[in-house]
Amino acid sequence: MAALTLSAPKRTARYICDTCRNSVRYPRNPASAVQRYLGTTASLRTEDSYELTSHQYFRSRAATPDSTFGLSRRNFTLRQYATSSQAAYATSSGFAPLPHRRLIALSGPDTAKFLQGLITNNVDPDRQSSFYSAFLDARGRILWDVFVWVWPELVAEKGHWACYVEVDGGELEALKKHLKRHKLRSKIQIEEISQEAVRVWATWGSAIEQINTQGLIASLKDPRAPKMHRHLADANMQTITDGAQPADVQEYHLQRYRNGIPEGQIEIPRESALPMECNIDLSQGIDFKKGCYVGQELTIRTKHTGIVRKRILPVELYTTATSAALPEHGADIKQLDESGNVKKGRATGKFVAGIGNVGLAMCRLENMTHMKVSAEGGTWKPGMEFGCETKDGIVKIKPLLYEWFVLRERDLWDKNRQRL
Repeated sequence: MAALTLSAPKRTARYICDTCRNSVRYPRNPASAVQRYLGTTASLRTEDSYELTSHQYFRSRAATPDSTFGLSRRNFTLRQYATSSQAAYATSSGFAPLPHRRLIALSGPDTAKFLQGLITNNVDPDRQSSFYSAFLDARGRILWDVFVWVWPELVAEKGHWACYVEVDGGELEALKKHLKRHKLRSKIQIEEISQEAVRVWATWGSAIEQINTQGLIASLKDPRAPKMHRHLADANMQTITDGAQPADVQEYHLQRYRNGIPEGQIEIPRESALPMECNIDLSQGIDFKKGCYVGQELTIRTKHTGIVRKRILPVELYTTATSAALPEHGADIKQLDESGNVKKGRATGKFVAGIGNVGLAMCRLENMTHMKVSAEGGTWKPGMEFGCETKDGIVKIKPLLYEWFVLRERDLWDKNRQRL
């Protein structure tokens, strides 16, 4: 077992679940060693993973075979092993504070108009609910992925539309400078919110049912994946449920990776990634009908072409080595030959981030999955395998497609792809 040394709760599992066991391919070389995962996590195929965010994407799971999720079953024999007590562990339900996320308050008579010209989502002065969005540069590349927090009490207190902008903590100062640079004569106030006043929390799975609303400031159903929620709470709250203790932030990151959610500057590099490639469009973060804003031109042009060739997807990682490190950020993902060696030629994707045997990768959809997004199609065929070269050998990478993801993509983009 090639386990990674990571911080994790004491309740780390010491076995590999049946689902993880069934998701591994047969080794191409019968004489080769048994596949070993880089770590252990909770099952990727939980019922929660398939619950969709709205009735628009609902479909009975019972009527859908496993293969439609890109997670076809394969039986094989796996020798028993013990994992490190520090191996990665994911829970199907939980909640955690997010100290790496920070808040900036925007208020003033011109707040809605000011923000409308800077972010991808529509800012309606009559809207009093929170939403997901992004700031772009003039070339249409992502500067920051953000949540815009709006709630009735805040609007009533300020006497006009106001909001909190949630951003990666390491980018707080950069975003403040960006806002001040575009302020000009707009009548707005820009203020940093201390973590000693308000904190950001996340819940996933059934934990939302145990939330204690007393002390909560605002809540949002996270549009990026099913069964995930976000909350603002008074900083003096040590927990947001009755009696239960919060999980480590590492578990929150595992939930994101399981659902293919990138977040922050490490996973969404500033001035590099496009919003559609990071699934901001599939997360209700882009209003393609709104008026002018910074970076709109390329975004709208891409929508009219109907083609997004690359997207960030969740991936599984596994190896035959006795020990292995995660691939480096940005490492090339290439097709493997029948011997399990990396083929020469163009990369089919880039590794983004990972914990244990779960991660994120920027994948060329038509080269690494069965999805078809263009008239010419791609090179993917059943049975293809992909991997990254590391100092410890080759780490195999298997992209995952959940049905809710495929349905969202088709619902938003198929009408622009009638020719396919």
